[in-house]
Amino acid sequence: MFLISIMFVAAFGDENKVVEICQPNGGGGHNYSIMVDNCYWGKILYQIGGWRVSFQNPHDEFSGGDLQPLIDLVKGED
Repeated sequence: MFLISIMFVAAFGDENKVVEICQPNGGGGHNYSIMVDNCYWGKILYQIGGWRVSFQNPHDEFSGGDLQPLIDLVKGED
């Protein structure tokens, strides 16, 4: 079994937004796109040293505790 896409609603301050974690077109590899309200925000990828979240633009409001659940969603897929 493998992850193609997962969608959920997440709170961003006082707003709720639709978040999708999905493989980019072509799939495969250890790379998943993070889409928020159908806009690309970044990716979850596996590199030497482990999994990490890389945002397209800096998001200082997120901590490691916020990002670890995203990594856990895809971590078992390798």
